[in-house]
Amino acid sequence: MKQLLVLFLGLVLYSSFIKASAQWTQYFSQDSTTRTVSLTFSGDIMQHLPQIEAAQRATNRFDYDPAFAYIAPYLRQSDITLGNLELTLGGLPYRGYPCFSAPDTLLYSLKRSGFTVLTTANNHTCDRHNAGILRTIAKLEDANIPFTGTFRNAEERDSLTPRIIEKGGVRMALLAYTYGTNGIPFAPPVIVNLIDTVQMLADIQKAKRVADFLVVALHWGIEYQDAPSREQRLIANFLLRNGVTIIVGNHPHVIQPLGPVYDSTGRLRQLCIYSMGNFISAQQTFPRAGSMLVHTVVEKNENGIELRLPQCLLTYVERPIIAGKRAFRVVPIEGQYLVPDSYADRYRKHAEKILQETKTSIPAVHKRILPFIPSIPRPFPYFSQHELPSLIIRKTQIPPFL
Repeated sequence: MKQLLVLFLGLVLYSSFIKASAQWTQYFSQDSTTRTVSLTFSGDIMQHLPQIEAAQRATNRFDYDPAFAYIAPYLRQSDITLGNLELTLGGLPYRGYPCFSAPDTLLYSLKRSGFTVLTTANNHTCDRHNAGILRTIAKLEDANIPFTGTFRNAEERDSLTPRIIEKGGVRMALLAYTYGTNGIPFAPPVIVNLIDTVQMLADIQKAKRVADFLVVALHWGIEYQDAPSREQRLIANFLLRNGVTIIVGNHPHVIQPLGPVYDSTGRLRQLCIYSMGNFISAQQTFPRAGSMLVHTVVEKNENGIELRLPQCLLTYVERPIIAGKRAFRVVPIEGQYLVPDSYADRYRKHAEKILQETKTSIPAVHKRILPFIPSIPRPFPYFSQHELPSLIIRKTQIPPFL
């Protein structure tokens, strides 16, 4: 009885601790007539075969909730949390690189952890050809997760472009494009949005007529390069010139600098996020296990649209052995004790150099009290779907398995 009481009190304290401490710095407008919406953006969501094996609990039964338990408080705090689904939900057989097909359960764990919108245009979109694209669309609809980047046909693209997300009286238009699909073609009538400035301009003009601000997600750039390429900068300049509020970039699998754009009065009007790295993957070559979340608040006021309190949170994918089995979990770096010269410590120093040029404009969240991580890995039952604190990621109306 005493042990049960200690465990119960520990879980209560753990839940309260996370709720109180894991948070973005909040913005409160001084004008009651303004409206705001908070946004969090993540890097690439990938599923290599070791991750699929780590999530497997029985034949065709998978649980990804433990992978996101520590990062969920940050994802759930925003009105809109956007991720890039760099995989297909193509069904059996499940596969990792080079042609991804992940269990459907992953989608529900992403939703429980806080993701509210996903993009589907990337170089792995066609990994399971047209059938995989169509099944991924169907599963996203089943999970009631808004998405954009792929469409069943031209009529669907026209009706869902742009994807409108409205929160607190502010309307966001979302568009998504990719540089290519690894040479794997998609066949009509299916459409995958490709980076084409003529089509993008038409989509932007349409979006500006129906929304307060515009977010464009791009799968672009050169893999493993710390700096944006010339082509990335040219495309970014094109989009910003034509009124895009936020550019959300991914694909390089490493983080790249951010580009804030101010007007003549010093107001932050636009933001280009070139790359946020791998939000979750099995890549371990330094620094590919590291990533960052980017958070900002969009304010609609008498001066138009302004961006407030942009923040970065560094994360990395921890790979502990728990009960003899490899696990993968996304862990926030700031606020944690980092063993000197460990992967996480080296990544933090590396990331700070990458973000050096914008650190005065994009304040990182450093030395904050964040969720406690046991120094000794706990066995899987400690992180089971029944024992994870309900305030973090549990919602009973979403089935834990598919």
